[in-house]
Amino acid sequence: MAIRRNDTCAGCGVDLPAGTTAYWIAAERIVRCVTCQEAGDIVEAAEHQLDVASSDAPAATPAVMPPAVDPTDEEVQDQAGRSAQVEYDKRAARELAAKRARVAEDTEWRRSIKDRRPVVGRIAAGLTPKPQIGPEAQATTAWKIGAEGERRVAEVLAQVAGIEVLHDRRVPGSRANIDHLVVGPKGVFVIDAKKYTGEIEVRDVGGLFRLDERLYVNRRDRTKLVDGVLGQIEVVRGAMGEEFAHVEVQGVLCFIGCEWGWIMRKKRVKGVTALWPKALADHVAAPGHLDDEIEAVANHLRSRLRPAT
Repeated sequence: MAIRRNDTCAGCGVDLPAGTTAYWIAAERIVRCVTCQEAGDIVEAAEHQLDVASSDAPAATPAVMPPAVDPTDEEVQDQAGRSAQVEYDKRAARELAAKRARVAEDTEWRRSIKDRRPVVGRIAAGLTPKPQIGPEAQATTAWKIGAEGERRVAEVLAQVAGIEVLHDRRVPGSRANIDHLVVGPKGVFVIDAKKYTGEIEVRDVGGLFRLDERLYVNRRDRTKLVDGVLGQIEVVRGAMGEEFAHVEVQGVLCFIGCEWGWIMRKKRVKGVTALWPKALADHVAAPGHLDDEIEAVANHLRSRLRPAT
């Protein structure tokens, strides 16, 4: 259907402006883009075909070797971009399996029709385009790009002294995750990493008597990113409990690959700071009064917010 209002795909997070053709999943009250919804249907059929085709085939060497470390280990789990990378690997493998199944099905159809009807079959096969294993869908690649952005932020944070860092933490009761949590002298920073291109702008679209600041990236309204960080801040505040209720929690959007104009300045929207990786180090290491509690706060958050994978 053509959706009536702006929304976001529940599968890949891609913005869906009003009028976009998409799937409305009434039972879950969510919207999915055509790529995510139809890819799921194709993959299910493709995997069934591959299972049937491989039942009589000799065992093959696995394409991906098993990890050399225990995936349940805390240190392994607490890795920047891990959940995004896992999701990308899963989607990429399923998408490739679906494409290969299409090619195999097409090859079998061409062989069959030529055997059954040599003349007409050759004509039909010659007039029918062959399916190709083309580039990955944007919805799949977006997960890889997200993982790369998170790892870049982790590299910057690893060089900062006097802070504690937690990566890729699960939001309790949901499939969402928090990219990075930093505990520094000034408090706790909730950091969402985004690898985008284009100029970062803050625009007031509220008119003469009403303030309505919005974040634009590459001339597109991306204020939903700010709202997402605000939601994560509330999650972290809840996890802090009464014991650390006095600790300030701040939100940060760290953009990798964006343009900031001739004079590079951090920007603030609804209390959330937008900045670039090199500016992040000084931001989270700013002096404050929490020095003696940094380790205790970090350990408390580790116990309350578990790794996403």
